[in-house]
Amino acid sequence: MLPFRIMMIHAIVIETLGIHWWLHEKSVMLSVILLLLNIYSLFFFIGDLQAIRFNPVHIGKDNIYLSLGLMRRMKVPLHTIVRVIEEREQLEKKVTKDTIEFIANDFEKVYPNLVLELAVPVQATLFLGMKKNYKRVAIKVDNIIEFKEMLKENISEKNS
Repeated sequence: MLPFRIMMIHAIVIETLGIHWWLHEKSVMLSVILLLLNIYSLFFFIGDLQAIRFNPVHIGKDNIYLSLGLMRRMKVPLHTIVRVIEEREQLEKKVTKDTIEFIANDFEKVYPNLVLELAVPVQATLFLGMKKNYKRVAIKVDNIIEFKEMLKENISEKNS
C-alpha cells in the first residue's frame, strides 16, 4: 500500500516530464490539461501519505476516530464495542467482508493488533465518499499497550 503510493508519485513525475514534452508538440491544450491532472494526482498522493503519518487514532469521550490517509475513515461509538479480540490466532485469520482494516501495509503482510467487534454495523467513509457498514474493525497501532489502556478506560467510564 505505502510502496505503491510512493511508486505512483515517481511514475507520475517521470510520466509528466516525458509525455508532457512529447504531447506539447502535438496538442498544447491536451498537454496542459494532462499536466494539471498529473500535478493534482501528485499532490493527492503526497497528501495521502502525510495523512497516514500525521493522523493517528484518536479516542474521544464517546467515540474512536479512525482514519487511514484520505481514503478511509470511521467514527466508532464506544458503546457499540461488544468485544476486543486480542488472540494472535484470531488476528491472523483471513479478514471477512464485514471487517474494515485500518492497517498501514508495507512490503510484508501485517496483521492487526486487535479487532473490535461491534454490536451494530457502523458506517465507514471510503474512497470517493462511498459509505459502507462494518461490524468488525481491525486496527494496527504503534503503541498497543497505551491504546488498550485508553480504550479500557473510556469503555469502563461509559459503562459506569
